[in-house]
Amino acid sequence: MKYKLVTAPGRIARNTSAHRSELGLSLIELLIAMTLGLMLISGMIAVFAGNKRSSDLNSAMADIQESARFALDNIAGEIRMSGFQGCLDLNFVSPNLLGNNLPTTDLQATAAMGSIIGDGNLWSPSPPPGFLAANHDAIPGTHALTLQFGSSSTYPLTQTISTGTVPDTIGPVVVDTTPGISREEFNLSAGDLGIIADCNGADIFRISSIATGANTAIIGHAASANSSGSFTRIYSGGPNTSTKFMRFVSSVYYVGDTGQVNDNGDAITSLYRQSLPYGDMALNPPTEMVSGVEDMRIAFGIRTGNESLTYVLASDPLYDPRRIESIRIGLLLTSRNAIAQDNDTNTYVLAGQMIEPDTGASSNAAGTHESDKRYRLAFNTTVKVRNRRTRP
Repeated sequence: MKYKLVTAPGRIARNTSAHRSELGLSLIELLIAMTLGLMLISGMIAVFAGNKRSSDLNSAMADIQESARFALDNIAGEIRMSGFQGCLDLNFVSPNLLGNNLPTTDLQATAAMGSIIGDGNLWSPSPPPGFLAANHDAIPGTHALTLQFGSSSTYPLTQTISTGTVPDTIGPVVVDTTPGISREEFNLSAGDLGIIADCNGADIFRISSIATGANTAIIGHAASANSSGSFTRIYSGGPNTSTKFMRFVSSVYYVGDTGQVNDNGDAITSLYRQSLPYGDMALNPPTEMVSGVEDMRIAFGIRTGNESLTYVLASDPLYDPRRIESIRIGLLLTSRNAIAQDNDTNTYVLAGQMIEPDTGASSNAAGTHESDKRYRLAFNTTVKVRNRRTRP
């Protein structure tokens, strides 16, 4: 008798499934999975890099715009003050110059003036007297701006200039320093320059001594610090007088080298402001106002006869600082590091002047900017010189 071995169909199926479950991925399936994974990772890296670049760009734009606004607001404020000497119109009355070593020989010519920076620290026209260009690493090809005026922080005279009870021109200047009477607290000292002015005349003098009391300051103007110890007129004081005393301000704005470099070794430049006194760089160094300013350009609005304003450079034959009625300022600001994908080949306009990328063979007379991957923005404004209210 023969026996036949019969295997249940279900059992055969189960054994086959178990056998198949023990098999791994084929090489093709593994390669496909790896390729898909790499594509996903590459996509994530690209998205992350794009977001990082966008974040860096937005941050740089915000920093540049804030810096430009701060710089232009400060310069514009001083342009509006240029030539200020109380209620006098600079076109008709220039102050008498008494102080020793003044940074001006004629306020009508130095209230607002420009210079173009050349090689070897050569400024043309020359900066104001006492300003030593060799002490400032100004960038060749950029422009500089000088502004001079009496401070808006004015102090009224409590009494007429006199010695004893006799009004004269040699008595001390006694001013009211009550807190709140001026925009700033009284902080002048011997050696500083001051202006005393009414609606008929003004004198710029060097302070020889200061004695402060209860809400008053007694200011000397002796011949030891001035060409004469006498003012050119008797200045009235007391209530209902137009006579004011104020600090004399002289500011020079320029673009200079900071001595620093970014991650790529590119030089970092800044906008600087040098205030009085000019001579001592150790005690009174220039103030770095805004970092990242690569260029500054200035154009001056000159009126000839009854013609409309013509904007000229400080090197133009029509340039006459005594006839400047408005000033155009252009600033080119750059990010600290390279954040763009391509080199900057844009052309920027600063105060009406075209600034092209430096390609190594550019002959653009107005100037060039570096052709690198730093991000740049140009800013321009036009400001009226308010203290030349009428034309001669």
